[in-house]
Amino acid sequence: MFRSYDEVDERILDATLNRILQVGVRRSSLDDIARRCGINRVTIYRRFSSKDALIEAALSREIARILGEATSIATTTEGVDAQIEETVLFVLRLTRTHPLVTRLLGVAPEEALGFYTVRGEEMVSQGIEYIAGVLAAGQEQGVLARYDPRPVAELVARMAHSLMLTPTAGVDFDDEAAARGFIRAAIVPLMKYGIRSGDDAGDPVGEKRASGA
Repeated sequence: MFRSYDEVDERILDATLNRILQVGVRRSSLDDIARRCGINRVTIYRRFSSKDALIEAALSREIARILGEATSIATTTEGVDAQIEETVLFVLRLTRTHPLVTRLLGVAPEEALGFYTVRGEEMVSQGIEYIAGVLAAGQEQGVLARYDPRPVAELVARMAHSLMLTPTAGVDFDDEAAARGFIRAAIVPLMKYGIRSGDDAGDPVGEKRASGA
């Protein structure tokens, strides 16, 4: 799902991310990035076709890193309910505390909104693919009910993106108890059983096991 990078790519992307955090996207020039990573512009252009492609790659890599940490949390947590709660809490917390949110607002507030709306498509798309894959794996393991995982994945990914853009309305996600209560009441059932209706609720995992499915 995510592109792999060699050592030179990593140096370029590290320098790109650090420069964005210092001055914002618009003022992050390729000359600055080249000086900071000790690699000439020609090499950068050979590996990343444009500044926009470089910015997208740096953002994509950071999203991949975050999702990797979420996977690590899930694999070291016991019980599907707790796995969902801890990983969702981790991601929602990062939507308010990650340096790309807090520092970009500080150094370039005029471009922060555009950055997370225009470039938000990549973030949401990666989130959907990741969550859908996790849900499908849980269904194969028999810990989640059988349902189409993509609508649920899209709801959760879009909710996280919305929280990043509008963090203060509704539930106070800075209050851990309130955030956990919301996740337990809304997100855990959604991810365990899917989008359910009175006519087509689908079998909860326990009912499926009881019926021998």
